[in-house]
Amino acid sequence: MNQPRVASGAMIPYLKLAKDSGIDPQAPLSELGLTLEAINQKQTRIPMSVCSSLIGRLVELSRDSSFGLQSARYIEIGSYDINGYISVNCSCPLEAVELTTKYYGIISDQRVLYVSENQTHIISQWLLPDPLNTVNRNIADHLLASYVRFARSILGLQDGIAYASFRHPAPTDPQLMQLYEESFDCPLHFDQQHYSVAFDRQMARDMRIPQADTMLRDILVAHAESRLRDIRTTPPFTYEVKEQIRKMLEETVPSRECVAEKLHMGSRTLQRHLLSEGSSYKSAFNEVRHELALHYIKNKTLSLDDIAEKLGFSETRSFHRSFKQWTGETIGAYRAQLTQ
Repeated sequence: MNQPRVASGAMIPYLKLAKDSGIDPQAPLSELGLTLEAINQKQTRIPMSVCSSLIGRLVELSRDSSFGLQSARYIEIGSYDINGYISVNCSCPLEAVELTTKYYGIISDQRVLYVSENQTHIISQWLLPDPLNTVNRNIADHLLASYVRFARSILGLQDGIAYASFRHPAPTDPQLMQLYEESFDCPLHFDQQHYSVAFDRQMARDMRIPQADTMLRDILVAHAESRLRDIRTTPPFTYEVKEQIRKMLEETVPSRECVAEKLHMGSRTLQRHLLSEGSSYKSAFNEVRHELALHYIKNKTLSLDDIAEKLGFSETRSFHRSFKQWTGETIGAYRAQLTQ
């Protein structure tokens, strides 16, 4: 059974803190067979167990029990993948919270974030695994603190944080307790049943997000739906290969050898891994072209010649033939249905 994976971008705040703390991030990455280049590649997913080991190693090297809490300072819109961009284009914080929860699978294979509502609060709740060890506590602290920071600094929800609750006990160190208070700036409850952040219900419903573009939000949501389907239905290595093909298609038609080189392996090894998941390079490549074709055709400003070139077809006739094989209908008929 394939183990759960998490978006590599989730590790970037930890690695930025490590670098600013005088720790060479490449050293702990190398211990786990990773590179900074691989971590920084968009939409790369790595095993959750490897992420936990990396965080544990960084906490150990820093000798800082508040490492997870402090890494929240490095959160950005892109830290949450497409979810962050969806959030800033929502009409209100409540919608941002609901959509972030709905598409959490883009960040992690394990759904741990849930949202509920009562008469006074909107509550985001994390169901994190046991045990309550140092690594899991640092992960929990980072998740909650970065969530609050994003809500305040990026969504503009300055006064709407009602409280934060933690499963672990309150720290006995006064300096660490002060850091919690500064990081959250709201009532804190320890030794609770769940990790959660509560927002004032009325404010979350009524406040308008100033930079929101609901048309862009809808485009991003459609893309998130497609990404989520792909993540849930595609085995991990095949998914990784398809994501690499997508990136490289922006500049050139990637060969199997070029993709294998990007993934730091031989061409035959890549094909062998794909075959073990019931796929092949040819089928993965054509699946990516099929998905992108359906996306590009919705854009009426792109000519069919432009789309064929973007998808790596040497001539538009070949694109027409492939589209008919993929969908069972002509491009003209498909575009007519979209218009209707």
